[in-house]
Amino acid sequence: MTVLIAGATFAAMTRGDDDTAGRLLQRRTSQVTAAVQAEVKRYVDAVTTVAAATGAHDVLTEAKFQQLSAPLAEMRLSGATAVSYLLPVADDQIAAAQALWRSRGAVGLRLQPVGSGEHIFAMMVRSLDQAPATRTGVDATQSQPLLDTLRTAHDTGQPAVSEPYRLVVDQSVPAPLRQLSFTMAAPVLGLPGRSGEREFRGWVVMGLRSEDFLGTVLPNLSDGLRGVSLLTAAEERVPNVASHPRGGAGDPGMTRFGTVQVADRTWYLRIDASRRDLIGSTALPRVVAVAVLALGFVLAALVHVLATGQARARRAVLQATADLAAAETRAREQAFLLTTILDAMSDGVGVVDDSGDFLLHNPAARSMLGIAEDRNGAENWQAHYGMFLPDGSGPFPTERLPLVRALAGEQCDLVDMLIRNDTHPDGIMISVSARPIRLRGGLAAAVAVFHDVTARRADTAAIEAARDELAAQKDYLTQVLDALQITVITCDTGGMLVHTNATGGARVGQPSLSGRHINEVSVGITVTDLEGHVIEPDDMPVPRVLRGADDVRLEAMIRFATGKTRAVVLNAQPLLDRTGARIGAVGSSYDITALREREADLAAFAGVAAHDLRAPLMVVAGYADLLQQDLADGVAPESMLPTMARIRVGVHRMQQLIDDLLAYATARDARINLQPVDLQAVVADIIAERTTHLRIAGRGSAPPPRFRVGPLPVVAADASMIRQVFDNLIGNALKYTRAGEAARVDIDAHHPGGDPAAVCVTIADRGIGIPAEEQPHVFDQFHRVAAHTKAYTGTGLGLAICKRVLERHEGTIRAADNPGGGTRMIITLPYAGLPLPDAADTGRPAALPLS
Repeated sequence: MTVLIAGATFAAMTRGDDDTAGRLLQRRTSQVTAAVQAEVKRYVDAVTTVAAATGAHDVLTEAKFQQLSAPLAEMRLSGATAVSYLLPVADDQIAAAQALWRSRGAVGLRLQPVGSGEHIFAMMVRSLDQAPATRTGVDATQSQPLLDTLRTAHDTGQPAVSEPYRLVVDQSVPAPLRQLSFTMAAPVLGLPGRSGEREFRGWVVMGLRSEDFLGTVLPNLSDGLRGVSLLTAAEERVPNVASHPRGGAGDPGMTRFGTVQVADRTWYLRIDASRRDLIGSTALPRVVAVAVLALGFVLAALVHVLATGQARARRAVLQATADLAAAETRAREQAFLLTTILDAMSDGVGVVDDSGDFLLHNPAARSMLGIAEDRNGAENWQAHYGMFLPDGSGPFPTERLPLVRALAGEQCDLVDMLIRNDTHPDGIMISVSARPIRLRGGLAAAVAVFHDVTARRADTAAIEAARDELAAQKDYLTQVLDALQITVITCDTGGMLVHTNATGGARVGQPSLSGRHINEVSVGITVTDLEGHVIEPDDMPVPRVLRGADDVRLEAMIRFATGKTRAVVLNAQPLLDRTGARIGAVGSSYDITALREREADLAAFAGVAAHDLRAPLMVVAGYADLLQQDLADGVAPESMLPTMARIRVGVHRMQQLIDDLLAYATARDARINLQPVDLQAVVADIIAERTTHLRIAGRGSAPPPRFRVGPLPVVAADASMIRQVFDNLIGNALKYTRAGEAARVDIDAHHPGGDPAAVCVTIADRGIGIPAEEQPHVFDQFHRVAAHTKAYTGTGLGLAICKRVLERHEGTIRAADNPGGGTRMIITLPYAGLPLPDAADTGRPAALPLS
């Protein structure tokens, strides 16, 4: 009998060990599967998020893609190789695509097509495995598994995962170290258009090495297991994609399978273990069987102790009671901890059983609902708590309440509802998520979490209102810009056009220019300056502003591809954000062809008129000379002397007016011959010419003028034109002097504001001066200061000529008061690059006296 009992005991304990090992293996299988499922979902979500963010940008650049993909490098995605942006390109578009993406920042991009037809190239890549080699320009069509995955993602509009294969970038890895890998691909879709459709813009792709992935996810979960293998089907004969530890499980003895859903595919995990690994040594059943035999022989010896069994039973009861009390104490402590956590939560939590009776409402939930007492029964919840649809249009339907749906087995996330009752008369918006749960004994129940989103909804409404207002302002400004007959463009710091008004698109015959590089727009267009020199694209105003210039303006001639030529004025200024940082440039241009044609006609008319007027004027001057000779010979009466004087003055004035008209008309269009001009020599020659007649005539009654000329530089200018400027200014300084006073003229030069590329020359006099309100207008054509009109002769064109000449030299001129009386004329010119000489170094006198 004892032997039979021992055998039965051995068999029962062996089956018990097998059952225990099976349960433990099944639990470990669930843990491993859940860990792999959670981790691989994180990878798929990361790729999907980057694809969504990429599709939100109408103009994608290398810098933007690197910014969007930067968080992936910080997520520690073990086994991930790189995240790439792939784009389909036809054979005839390869060169254009390469040029476009290089202009968008992918400087080293070189597309490498394989075969013919349509290709899929990696345009931009962010490495996630620290690999130094570049992966851009690779044609994805050479890998069939990758190509199948891309097609699936394109057709379904959802992320897709490939079959296991060896990545192209791993071909150079030694064979023993090569791994099977997967590719995760998500389609890049643009924002919905007016029709609701979303434009396909490519794929975001990430490679995943399976061995590296498993080796990172499983080390802390695989204790007690012989091995975990990743397969593509739950069959023993299917080869492993990857194993941990690498190389397989040996002779496991026990096996379980788990499934992992990865985008459109299902992975299988085979978990191998042995009973010894799970529950330790299996010698216990034999030991027990032997013990049973031994006990059989000592049963008789134990009979005599039965009398003492009552005392031992009492002690056992007391011990069990103490254990029960300790367990109850631990349960109370856990319940207190759970209650404390729930009471401290800012989110509301509610639990109901299958009949709709509330088992729990934490304080946060009662505060949000605004009702202290619960009302059981789902049909009573809406009226009791005041639950309404989010827009407040009506009661929230009972069958759609999240807890009701959870009791039916459905999971609900972020369901919005309005709570309005006596506590919350204005109503608050809450977001509710609910899940079905099982209580002890298998009873059905549901738990819900509430979150107050009133402030967030208000912020969202404010943002939407602001967005609508901005959209209205944008439409208004767009209409204003489109109505202008001036071309207006804006671009970012990379030179990509952000906006172009309708006039700009019509001028170049391309209605839509946004999203293109500014240099692309100038293809087929030739731009020259007024001297006929070609202006390269990089020297146009907008590129110069993007390189750091503050304000650029130039006049140019534009020849379009159609052969049409127009005269335009081009302007560009930087665009700044609120912090003053440069974020792009705005450029404008307006057509002045008609204006220049009218000016040319006027110049031609002035030339013809001047020529036609000179002939009769010379006749008048000739007869005046004859009369003067007759007067000298005594032939004509002396009474004609005043008449002769008036005739000579009139002829002189008419001659001066004709000369000024011709100079003003030609100052804009005459070709400029830039060369180094020594202003010291020019000024000395003008002073000598202006004062020679005074030295010959002697001092007379008028005091001689005094000059002080400081060291003057060498400038880059047209010699004849710049001489005309200084002759006009020095002549004015001598002319506009008070009667009886000696003219005093000071001429100096310096670098303005320390700018070594420019020179500032000041011509100051001690004359009658110019009123402050007249100073900005003296450079207008035919403008004369009212106080000077009668007392001093002039045509009102001299300063206008100076302004035109200096503008053509990219210089400026302005008038200012001279301290102590008189006027200062301040001009700036480009510097020829030679240093300003010191008087002591050059031997030139600091002042040039009259004699």
